[in-house]
Amino acid sequence: MEPSVTYIHSEKVSLISRLLQFMFALFGVKKGGDLTKAAHQSTSAQVPTPVPKSIAKNYNVRCSAKHARPTWTISPKENASDKVILYLHGGAYLFTIKQYHWNFAAELLAKTNATIVIPDYPLAPDSSCEDAIDFIGHIYEELLGTFGSRNIVLMGDSSGAGLALGFAMTLKNDRILRPSQIILLSPWLDVTMTNEGIMEADKNDKVLAIEPLRLAGKLFAGKLDLKDYRVSPIYGDLSGLGQVSVFIGTHDLFIADCRKFKTLCDSSGVHINYFEYPKMFHGWFIVKSLKEATVAVNQISSLITNESVIKRSQVNE
Repeated sequence: MEPSVTYIHSEKVSLISRLLQFMFALFGVKKGGDLTKAAHQSTSAQVPTPVPKSIAKNYNVRCSAKHARPTWTISPKENASDKVILYLHGGAYLFTIKQYHWNFAAELLAKTNATIVIPDYPLAPDSSCEDAIDFIGHIYEELLGTFGSRNIVLMGDSSGAGLALGFAMTLKNDRILRPSQIILLSPWLDVTMTNEGIMEADKNDKVLAIEPLRLAGKLFAGKLDLKDYRVSPIYGDLSGLGQVSVFIGTHDLFIADCRKFKTLCDSSGVHINYFEYPKMFHGWFIVKSLKEATVAVNQISSLITNESVIKRSQVNE
């Protein structure tokens, strides 16, 4: 395992990024109307966006529904590595897999030659965090048997990243072999949204709204306390997690909790790689046209393939 790294992106913010954030503000993305509406509707009618034809053509794709919900396994047709990525998609625990999740997965497939497993895990308001963790647990057990823990990368974006970390803590508590590493992308680590720094972060965020997220987090928690580590892993025991990597932008509502999480990891002796992108918005790494996304995806891919991140970025150890 390489030394922990802290990376602060130093290149000038791209014009496309500035334009996108202007458009987010202009069209009121931050109002969170979609979240509020989804919070009051059954998720049973939601259908995941189909696997794109380009992925189906260029990779082996298998869909299994033996645990009552679909899970896709996508692997290279040749020269597949030993690695498998268990990818938990974002969507505020209310929305299923979208086109941009598939696009992001396709980039990782091309850069890593790893197998990617993408589960359509249970969502609020019909289901809870406990249901989702139970569902993911069945998939993880199968991956352990096929790939072994040393080849499993647990990764999530946004709410999926919070779920990934909560799930990893559950594995530790249940004495189940942990994944080789955990990669958290724009992670939602605390559904209480009570960090004092959030109000300051809110001034710069043009995507996420506090109150709709609080509602979504409460619904997903179900019967759990909102500070239960499974739904708000920032309150969990950080010891014994292995290598953790965090990617976050400073124009993201979650920047306050990510910085807090890094401080907690450092004080607990947790191996954390921390990548901070000034003036980047929530989930910027999914926008392929951004040069900042290209840098981030290269770093993520290097982590997965165990290449030195230093080869593709300037890193301060």
